[in-house]
Amino acid sequence: MTKTAHLRVYTPDSAEDGDPVPGFVRSYGMLSESDGAADWVAEWHGARVVCPRHLRLRVLESTVAFANAFRGLGAGLIPEEAARTADNELRRYHQEHPGHRSQVLTSAWHVPVRWFTAFQPEDKEVYEIGGSPRVRLRVDLGVARNRIGNALATLRNLEVFQGPAEELAQLHEWIESFPAESMLELDYGSVSELFDPQELVFDDSVELVRRSIEALAEGDMMTAGENYGRVVARWAPAFSVTFSS
Repeated sequence: MTKTAHLRVYTPDSAEDGDPVPGFVRSYGMLSESDGAADWVAEWHGARVVCPRHLRLRVLESTVAFANAFRGLGAGLIPEEAARTADNELRRYHQEHPGHRSQVLTSAWHVPVRWFTAFQPEDKEVYEIGGSPRVRLRVDLGVARNRIGNALATLRNLEVFQGPAEELAQLHEWIESFPAESMLELDYGSVSELFDPQELVFDDSVELVRRSIEALAEGDMMTAGENYGRVVARWAPAFSVTFSS
Protein backbone atom coordinates (compact mmCIF):
# COMPACT_ATOMS: atom_id res chain seq x y z
CA MET A 1 0.00 0.00 0.00
CA THR A 2 1.30 3.45 -0.91
CA LYS A 3 2.54 5.51 2.05
CA THR A 4 1.26 9.09 1.86
CA ALA A 5 1.76 12.45 3.56
CA HIS A 6 -0.84 15.23 3.47
CA LEU A 7 -0.95 19.01 3.52
CA ARG A 8 -4.47 19.98 4.63
CA VAL A 9 -6.40 23.20 5.04
CA TYR A 10 -9.05 23.15 7.77
CA THR A 11 -11.76 25.82 7.53
CA PRO A 12 -14.65 26.75 9.87
CA ASP A 13 -17.21 26.18 7.09
CA SER A 14 -16.60 23.51 4.48
CA ALA A 15 -18.90 22.14 1.81
CA GLU A 16 -19.24 18.40 1.32
CA ASP A 17 -20.01 16.69 -1.97
CA GLY A 18 -20.35 12.99 -1.17
CA ASP A 19 -19.97 12.07 -4.84
CA PRO A 20 -18.58 8.57 -5.50
CA VAL A 21 -15.16 8.10 -7.04
CA PRO A 22 -15.32 7.25 -10.78
CA GLY A 23 -15.12 3.52 -11.46
CA PHE A 24 -12.49 3.87 -14.19
CA VAL A 25 -10.09 5.38 -11.65
CA ARG A 26 -10.26 2.26 -9.49
CA SER A 27 -9.44 0.03 -12.45
CA TYR A 28 -6.12 1.84 -12.96
CA GLY A 29 -5.13 1.78 -9.29
CA MET A 30 -5.24 5.54 -8.86
CA LEU A 31 -7.11 5.43 -5.53
CA SER A 32 -5.11 5.30 -2.28
CA GLU A 33 -7.94 6.25 0.12
CA SER A 34 -11.11 4.41 1.04
CA ASP A 35 -14.20 5.72 -0.72
CA GLY A 36 -16.78 7.08 1.71
CA ALA A 37 -14.30 7.85 4.52
CA ALA A 38 -15.23 10.74 6.79
CA ASP A 39 -13.83 14.24 6.43
CA TRP A 40 -10.88 15.25 8.60
CA VAL A 41 -11.98 17.21 11.68
CA ALA A 42 -9.85 19.07 14.25
CA GLU A 43 -10.17 21.59 17.05
CA TRP A 44 -8.28 24.82 16.53
CA HIS A 45 -8.31 27.77 18.94
CA GLY A 46 -11.32 26.24 20.65
CA ALA A 47 -13.37 25.91 17.47
CA ARG A 48 -14.23 22.95 15.21
CA VAL A 49 -12.57 23.10 11.80
CA VAL A 50 -13.02 20.71 8.89
CA CYS A 51 -10.99 19.56 5.92
CA PRO A 52 -13.39 17.86 3.48
CA ARG A 53 -11.94 15.00 1.48
CA HIS A 54 -13.63 15.96 -1.81
CA LEU A 55 -12.20 12.63 -2.95
CA ARG A 56 -13.89 12.66 -6.35
CA LEU A 57 -12.48 16.11 -7.13
CA ARG A 58 -8.98 15.24 -5.96
CA VAL A 59 -8.87 11.94 -7.86
CA LEU A 60 -10.05 13.59 -11.08
CA GLU A 61 -7.51 16.43 -10.70
CA SER A 62 -4.63 14.04 -9.99
CA THR A 63 -5.60 11.73 -12.87
CA VAL A 64 -5.67 14.62 -15.36
CA ALA A 65 -2.40 16.05 -14.02
CA PHE A 66 -0.70 12.63 -14.11
CA ALA A 67 -1.87 11.98 -17.66
CA ASN A 68 -0.69 15.41 -18.84
CA ALA A 69 2.69 15.02 -17.14
CA PHE A 70 3.52 11.79 -18.96
CA ARG A 71 1.73 12.35 -22.28
CA GLY A 72 4.69 14.22 -23.75
CA LEU A 73 7.01 11.36 -22.80
CA GLY A 74 4.87 8.83 -24.62
CA ALA A 75 4.68 6.75 -21.45
CA GLY A 76 0.98 5.99 -21.77
CA LEU A 77 0.65 5.12 -18.08
CA ILE A 78 -2.97 6.24 -18.25
CA PRO A 79 -4.84 5.28 -21.44
CA GLU A 80 -6.01 8.18 -23.58
CA GLU A 81 -9.64 7.16 -23.16
CA ALA A 82 -9.34 7.25 -19.36
CA ALA A 83 -7.54 10.61 -19.51
CA ARG A 84 -10.27 12.11 -21.71
CA THR A 85 -12.97 10.75 -19.44
CA ALA A 86 -11.28 12.24 -16.38
CA ASP A 87 -10.89 15.61 -18.10
CA ASN A 88 -14.56 15.69 -19.12
CA GLU A 89 -15.74 14.64 -15.67
CA LEU A 90 -13.52 17.26 -14.03
CA ARG A 91 -15.03 20.00 -16.19
CA ARG A 92 -18.52 18.75 -15.30
CA TYR A 93 -17.61 18.66 -11.61
CA HIS A 94 -16.52 22.31 -11.62
CA GLN A 95 -19.77 23.27 -13.32
CA GLU A 96 -21.84 21.40 -10.73
CA HIS A 97 -19.74 22.49 -7.71
CA PRO A 98 -18.29 25.93 -8.54
CA GLY A 99 -17.47 26.63 -4.89
CA HIS A 100 -15.48 23.46 -4.29
CA ARG A 101 -11.70 23.29 -4.37
CA SER A 102 -9.27 20.74 -3.04
CA GLN A 103 -8.33 21.38 0.58
CA VAL A 104 -5.68 18.70 0.76
CA LEU A 105 -2.50 17.94 -1.17
CA THR A 106 -1.15 14.39 -1.09
CA SER A 107 2.41 13.21 -1.62
CA ALA A 108 3.47 9.57 -2.04
CA TRP A 109 6.43 8.20 -0.07
CA HIS A 110 7.83 11.56 1.11
CA VAL A 111 7.12 15.10 2.30
CA PRO A 112 8.03 17.68 -0.38
CA VAL A 113 10.68 20.07 0.94
CA ARG A 114 8.62 23.13 -0.05
CA TRP A 115 5.87 22.11 2.40
CA PHE A 116 8.25 22.68 5.32
CA THR A 117 8.56 26.40 4.53
CA ALA A 118 5.10 27.02 6.06
CA PHE A 119 6.14 25.83 9.51
CA GLN A 120 8.50 26.36 12.43
CA PRO A 121 9.75 23.74 14.95
CA GLU A 122 7.26 24.90 17.60
CA ASP A 123 4.39 23.85 15.30
CA LYS A 124 5.36 20.19 15.58
CA GLU A 125 3.20 17.60 17.34
CA VAL A 126 3.78 13.87 17.85
CA TYR A 127 0.75 11.60 18.01
CA GLU A 128 0.19 7.85 17.85
CA ILE A 129 -1.72 5.41 15.69
CA GLY A 130 -1.68 1.78 16.75
CA GLY A 131 1.09 2.51 19.26
CA SER A 132 3.42 3.93 16.60
CA PRO A 133 4.45 7.61 16.56
CA ARG A 134 3.46 9.95 13.77
CA VAL A 135 4.27 13.61 13.17
CA ARG A 136 2.12 16.57 12.22
CA LEU A 137 2.60 20.33 12.21
CA ARG A 138 -0.21 22.86 12.60
CA VAL A 139 -0.27 26.64 12.24
CA ASP A 140 -2.65 29.50 11.46
CA LEU A 141 -2.99 29.67 7.69
CA GLY A 142 -2.33 33.42 7.69
CA VAL A 143 1.01 32.81 9.41
CA ALA A 144 1.87 30.02 6.98
CA ARG A 145 1.03 32.27 4.05
CA ASN A 146 3.49 34.91 5.26
CA ARG A 147 6.25 32.36 5.82
CA ILE A 148 5.87 30.88 2.36
CA GLY A 149 5.70 34.36 0.86
CA ASN A 150 8.95 35.35 2.57
CA ALA A 151 10.70 32.18 1.39
CA LEU A 152 9.41 32.77 -2.13
CA ALA A 153 10.69 36.35 -2.12
CA THR A 154 14.12 35.11 -1.04
CA LEU A 155 14.31 32.59 -3.88
CA ARG A 156 13.10 35.08 -6.48
CA ASN A 157 15.64 37.68 -5.37
CA LEU A 158 18.45 35.22 -6.00
CA GLU A 159 17.26 34.51 -9.56
CA VAL A 160 19.05 31.15 -9.58
CA PHE A 161 16.43 28.75 -8.21
CA GLN A 162 13.63 29.25 -10.70
CA GLY A 163 12.35 25.66 -10.50
CA PRO A 164 11.91 25.62 -6.71
CA ALA A 165 10.58 29.19 -6.82
CA GLU A 166 7.88 28.20 -9.30
CA GLU A 167 6.82 25.22 -7.17
CA LEU A 168 6.72 27.42 -4.07
CA ALA A 169 4.69 30.03 -5.97
CA GLN A 170 2.10 27.38 -6.84
CA LEU A 171 1.87 26.37 -3.19
CA HIS A 172 1.49 30.01 -2.15
CA GLU A 173 -1.26 30.54 -4.72
CA TRP A 174 -3.14 27.47 -3.46
CA ILE A 175 -3.01 28.64 0.16
CA GLU A 176 -4.10 32.16 -0.74
CA SER A 177 -7.44 30.81 -1.97
CA PHE A 178 -8.54 29.98 1.60
CA PRO A 179 -9.62 32.25 4.49
CA ALA A 180 -6.79 33.51 6.71
CA GLU A 181 -8.57 32.19 9.82
CA SER A 182 -8.12 28.61 8.54
CA MET A 183 -5.57 26.15 9.90
CA LEU A 184 -2.82 24.50 7.85
CA GLU A 185 -1.65 21.02 8.78
CA LEU A 186 1.27 19.01 7.46
CA ASP A 187 0.66 15.39 8.43
CA TYR A 188 3.45 12.88 7.77
CA GLY A 189 0.67 10.26 7.83
CA SER A 190 1.70 6.76 6.83
CA VAL A 191 5.04 8.09 5.51
CA SER A 192 5.99 8.10 9.20
CA GLU A 193 6.20 4.31 9.01
CA LEU A 194 9.26 4.58 6.75
CA PHE A 195 11.38 5.92 9.62
CA ASP A 196 12.69 4.54 12.89
CA PRO A 197 10.37 5.83 15.68
CA GLN A 198 13.16 7.69 17.50
CA GLU A 199 14.46 9.21 14.26
CA LEU A 200 10.93 10.34 13.43
CA VAL A 201 10.29 11.97 16.81
CA PHE A 202 13.50 13.98 16.60
CA ASP A 203 13.18 14.85 12.91
CA ASP A 204 14.29 18.46 12.43
CA SER A 205 13.55 18.90 8.71
CA VAL A 206 11.53 22.06 9.42
CA GLU A 207 14.41 23.64 11.33
CA LEU A 208 16.92 22.73 8.61
CA VAL A 209 14.73 24.29 5.90
CA ARG A 210 14.31 27.42 8.04
CA ARG A 211 18.09 27.72 8.43
CA SER A 212 18.61 27.20 4.71
CA ILE A 213 16.15 29.97 3.78
CA GLU A 214 17.66 32.36 6.33
CA ALA A 215 21.16 31.64 5.02
CA LEU A 216 20.01 32.30 1.44
CA ALA A 217 18.55 35.63 2.54
CA GLU A 218 21.94 36.54 4.02
CA GLY A 219 23.83 35.43 0.93
CA ASP A 220 25.48 32.53 2.75
CA MET A 221 25.20 29.93 0.01
CA MET A 222 27.46 27.41 1.75
CA THR A 223 25.38 27.22 4.93
CA ALA A 224 22.17 27.17 2.89
CA GLY A 225 23.47 24.27 0.81
CA GLU A 226 24.63 22.31 3.85
CA ASN A 227 21.24 22.53 5.59
CA TYR A 228 19.27 21.82 2.43
CA GLY A 229 21.54 18.88 1.67
CA ARG A 230 20.86 17.38 5.10
CA VAL A 231 17.11 17.52 4.46
CA VAL A 232 17.45 15.94 1.03
CA ALA A 233 19.72 13.21 2.38
CA ARG A 234 17.25 12.41 5.15
CA TRP A 235 14.34 12.05 2.74
CA ALA A 236 16.22 10.45 -0.16
CA PRO A 237 15.58 6.80 0.85
CA ALA A 238 11.85 7.43 1.21
CA PHE A 239 11.66 9.54 -1.95
CA SER A 240 13.49 6.88 -4.00
CA VAL A 241 10.53 4.53 -3.50
CA THR A 242 8.56 6.82 -5.82
CA PHE A 243 10.73 5.71 -8.74
CA SER A 244 11.09 2.05 -7.81
CA SER A 245 9.15 -0.53 -9.74
